Amino acid sequence: MAQKKTLWSLYLILILVFLNSCNNGYDGSMFGSVLAFDEFKTYFGLPEDGSGWLTGQLASIINVGNIVGGFITTWIVDFRGRRFALVIGSLVIIIGCIIQGTTTGNDQLIVGRFIVGVGLPITVSAAPIYVAEFSPRELRGTLVGLYNCFWFFGSFASRVTVSALVNYTGELKWRLPLFLQMTPSVIVVLTIFLLPESPRYMIMQGRTEEAAATLAKYHADGDVNAEVVKTQVAEIQQAILDEAALRPDSVMSSIRGYIKLFTNMSSLYRLFLAWLIAWYPGISIISYYLVAMLDGAGITDASTQLGIAVGLDVASFIAACLGSLFLVETLGRRRMAQIATFITVISMIIIGVCSRATQNDDGTAVSNKTATIFAVLAIYLANVGFAATWTPLQALYPTEIFSFSLRAKAAGITNVFWGTSGFLFNSVNPTGLQALHWKYYFVQFAWNFLWVLFVYFLMVETKGRSLEQLEKVFTSKNPVKMSLEPIEPEVAEPETKA
Repeated sequence: MAQKKTLWSLYLILILVFLNSCNNGYDGSMFGSVLAFDEFKTYFGLPEDGSGWLTGQLASIINVGNIVGGFITTWIVDFRGRRFALVIGSLVIIIGCIIQGTTTGNDQLIVGRFIVGVGLPITVSAAPIYVAEFSPRELRGTLVGLYNCFWFFGSFASRVTVSALVNYTGELKWRLPLFLQMTPSVIVVLTIFLLPESPRYMIMQGRTEEAAATLAKYHADGDVNAEVVKTQVAEIQQAILDEAALRPDSVMSSIRGYIKLFTNMSSLYRLFLAWLIAWYPGISIISYYLVAMLDGAGITDASTQLGIAVGLDVASFIAACLGSLFLVETLGRRRMAQIATFITVISMIIIGVCSRATQNDDGTAVSNKTATIFAVLAIYLANVGFAATWTPLQALYPTEIFSFSLRAKAAGITNVFWGTSGFLFNSVNPTGLQALHWKYYFVQFAWNFLWVLFVYFLMVETKGRSLEQLEKVFTSKNPVKMSLEPIEPEVAEPETKA
């Protein structure tokens, strides 16, 4: 067990890494919020209700960038360490924000958002890996879950920014939010090299003594001879030796890693689980198209829409933090995923029924105050439930299911999954809303219901096991069954000092 005194130092350095999660949340909410501005829609020739094909392209181009960035992430993350990758990704995001903030038309906006999209998977791959590799075993789920909670912090920041500008007129009203998306990245670039490198990466590079000293400083009050430090170093060394990956930055080793990733059944199963997390439709329709949803529910005033959105972000952030602190290591990953999928399918039914009561078949509004209130409550239920259960898993689960030498490679592929799913959702959702109106929520219900079945029958529990112990689970004949069996600790850890 890590010592309490040094945990506070660990928390402080991880907060800086958590800022990388803000970028995704900022973009999702920022773009959805500026769609409420008539000035933005007029400048770019978008439909008044914020739906349609062009809206989908402007929203989803960032996901095309995610796909491209996902393919280069592996080499950057393993080449010079996790910190180096965070700087490279942040610089790319800054360049993209400058381009999109100075846009003179659709084409430049698309280029800027594409470049931002390339940088995002680099940072969101390196950051949770850094957190997972630096965290004590018993706190890994909580800390990686908290990392993803900062998605809502970024979302909240964008909503507040847009809300402050709602009464302004002119281009600054929507340009400033596009520029300010670079803020977390600027902070990361200026501070990241003040933090230590990941101990697992240092051991991979042969810097064992340095890694042991770092683990001792943040896990054991500086005692290099503490049993908890010796155990972690030994586990990491053995895992790396078993995988014959002492120098994974070499070309041949990298090629072998990809071959193993796509030819080994255990690795393919883990890739499927990563896809399961990335392609879960969940509340994707709410994240980017809340404005269009509220329009369909009869709430058309921009100030009211932004107020609902800000409240949604605050509630979701609190729920995500509580889920990370109290549910991840209590309920476990499977149970949280089961709760998440159940809440989402119920919410989509309620939203669909209420939207039917506030719309005609052609999408024209029908006044129904009761149905509007219940639609908003269902949107809150979906977001808060998703935040408390699925949000902590998004960064945690794909990070911890892969073995050390494949972790960065798998993170890159996972971000390709994220990019393709985001592109699909952001392209299809506005078109679906425009074509099917209230009926589209029942399409979302059916899609989400598939994940109820996937999670129950196929999701492996990872709670309580070290990153190295999980390798034994995934190489067993029945990983799901073995993951639900009691854990037999390999090494007893010393009691926490008073």
